[in-house]
Amino acid sequence: MSDEQKVVTDVTVRLDRMPLTRWHYYVLLILGSGLFLEGFSVSIAGSQLGTIAKLLSLNTVQALSVTPIFLIGELFGAIILGHLADTSGRRMLFMTSLAIIMIGDVLVGVLFIVHGLNYYSLVTLRAITGFGVGGEFGASIAALQEFTPARVRGLFTGTGNAVLFDLGGVIASLVAAALLSILPTSTAVGTAFLVGVVMAVAIYIGRLWLPESPRYLLSKGRKAEAEKIVEMIESHANEKLPPVQPIELDFSKGSEAGGYRRLFTTYRNRLILAWTLNFTETWPYYSAFSVISFILTKIFKFPGSRVALLLAAITGAGVVGVFVMSWALDVIGRRPAITLSYGLGGLLSIIIGLIVRSISFDAFLALLVILYFFVYAAAGILYPQIGEMFPTKARGSAMGTAVGFGRLGGIIAPFALAAYVNTIGGLLPIFVITGIVMLIGALAEIALGPELKKKSLEEAAKV
Repeated sequence: MSDEQKVVTDVTVRLDRMPLTRWHYYVLLILGSGLFLEGFSVSIAGSQLGTIAKLLSLNTVQALSVTPIFLIGELFGAIILGHLADTSGRRMLFMTSLAIIMIGDVLVGVLFIVHGLNYYSLVTLRAITGFGVGGEFGASIAALQEFTPARVRGLFTGTGNAVLFDLGGVIASLVAAALLSILPTSTAVGTAFLVGVVMAVAIYIGRLWLPESPRYLLSKGRKAEAEKIVEMIESHANEKLPPVQPIELDFSKGSEAGGYRRLFTTYRNRLILAWTLNFTETWPYYSAFSVISFILTKIFKFPGSRVALLLAAITGAGVVGVFVMSWALDVIGRRPAITLSYGLGGLLSIIIGLIVRSISFDAFLALLVILYFFVYAAAGILYPQIGEMFPTKARGSAMGTAVGFGRLGGIIAPFALAAYVNTIGGLLPIFVITGIVMLIGALAEIALGPELKKKSLEEAAKV
């Protein structure tokens, strides 16, 4: 073991010691805005799925495949680009992934307006956008966690990830509904995608001033650069900061060593947990923008033009759910908050399936809103824990494999549940199966979840 693989530094301790400053909120806004854009990009297609199906004359299977194919792109993007976040840096990847999202969405938007899209070109471009979205998860969440003091990392990561992601979904649904009411249909759909591109350009410009993660720089032996960035961050504090003691980080075989081999050996149980939590949250999460849209229009004959507004209400409840449970991460702990979100979401889904035929449509909609309070909370608060469970040199890779495997839930669910969306009797298996899937996530957290509340990333990564 060479001396270069060991680093004695106070950089990480100084980052955790920092009071919250305007700079931290700037990082939260700019990195979180990328996740806001992802939520917008996912939802702008899902909330208009019925309209898109009519414009392109899609059959039910083709329409239901739009979101899963997006997720296939996300799966590969998460794995490939997540690993590059560990080898090439957080900053390079959160800039690159954003550019890929812009390319995919601008092409879809323009082609809708000029009537140049068909099913195959649509899903190809959606897969490209999904590839960028997958990379954004690993790079942006890792960077946000590595800049944030340990005592508020749960709230910041949950807010910067899922609250803004879900808020992007709300805005997408509202934008789609507004444009459909004032523009010709094809122009409205295309313009909705281009609204996301305008947002992406603004976010890209804002990110030009973000530095590389000091923790990543330390993992690459670039100690002087890391110290310079921490000094810049400390300059934003309006108080005298207490002294700290340096610690030794071992990037050869200690808790900070990374690589896929180490993930699948030392961190195997944590990786299994990360995969399970991702799979069991994407199943109900992405069903909202495919299966539920068809339930409303086919079973209840709900006007397609109003589905976007209803999905906005569902997503709005999710925003509140993520914020509440992200706050709970730092108060009651990771394990209780995650278990409650998955467990209560799963039980409520089963209850809805059992009683849906005996309640009014309005009551069904109200229960959907409550259900997605917990579903969206689960979809957000797992990411703080996942990032904390793994070392700096493997954080992006671990996040990428977890996000990638988890997207299988969103890919499988629409097809697995599609056969049930034509009759009200099909709602029983749809909601009961979904509830069981979420309960599996709750049980996995109980069995394998480590409690990492307010621990430094270096301490949390030790097994």
